[in-house]
Amino acid sequence: MTRKQSELLQFITKFIKEKDYSPSFDEMKAAVNLKSKSGVHRLIESLIKHNKIKRVKFSHRSIEPIS
Repeated sequence: MTRKQSELLQFITKFIKEKDYSPSFDEMKAAVNLKSKSGVHRLIESLIKHNKIKRVKFSHRSIEPIS
């Protein structure tokens, strides 16, 4: 896992614990200092591939960490 992937995973986990919902792309972009939402999308897709997070069907802001 890359440093950015790790940073994003930690941010997502902490955010969900504190607020009980997933962060938006803009919040994730700011948290890991990326310039575009497409960069966040690539990180999310790689975390899904590595079974670190999953998408929740039929839910707004639909990602969550896999324990």
